[in-house]
Formats: sequence, C-alpha cells, structure tokens
Amino acid sequence: MQDLAHSFDIYKRLLRVQLQGQMQYRISFILEMLSTGITLSLFFVSIALVMQRFGALGGWSLGEVAFLWGLVETSFGLMDMIFSGFDPQSFGQRIRLGTFDQLLLRPVNITVQVLGSEFVLRRLGRILQGVAIFSIALTL
Repeated sequence: MQDLAHSFDIYKRLLRVQLQGQMQYRISFILEMLSTGITLSLFFVSIALVMQRFGALGGWSLGEVAFLWGLVETSFGLMDMIFSGFDPQSFGQRIRLGTFDQLLLRPVNITVQVLGSEFVLRRLGRILQGVAIFSIALTL
C-alpha cells in the first residue's frame, strides 16, 4: 500500500511539471484547445445537417448519433489526455532513441514514469466538445 501511495505521489509531481510546462504559453494553450473543440464541433454540425436533410440514417436518429458522438469524443479525449505517454509514435521514438532505457534504470514504477511523461492538457477541448454534444443529445 505504501508503494502505491509513493507511486501516486510521484505521478502527481510529474503531472505538476507537465502542467507547468504547458501553461508557459497560456494564450497558445487556450487557442489550441478552442480550435480543437470548434473543429470537432463543425464535424458534428456537418453530420447533423446531413441528417436533418435526409432524416434517420440507417435507422439512427440525430439524438442517437449525437449521444454516440459525445460519448466517443469524451472517452477518446480522456484517454488521449491521460495515456499520451503510451502513444505508439512517442513510445516507439523513446525506444529508438534509447531514452526508454533511462526510465528502466530509475527506481520508480515504469508505468508511472510513462504516464507522467506526457499529459496533454490541450485535449480538454475535445473532452468539453464531447460533453457538450452528449448533453445536447440527452435533450433530443
């Protein structure tokens, strides 16, 4: 139990460092978060316009599509924000460059180190967009 508490404490410290680094350029962070949310919302609006023109598609109503869209976007955004350290591109790059060996040599749980190495807060735009569409779907 003490090992788990120690690992969680290290994870919190790594997250704090990641967040401080990402907040160095606050306006850039806000603009990137907003642009992601707006872009993904426009994708959904285009689908909604097609569905309003043709009605249900394949037996799916607009409310059902919005429900699924919101659920998927929220889930994917959370996964992408929290587990970015395990992204195949960055993880593979880590192995090719030999920096993964550095993580293996440290006396800290490897999963905690990889999770804490990349926390992408700007994915909050995708999460908020998914929650908004999910909320709208509940009223349709």
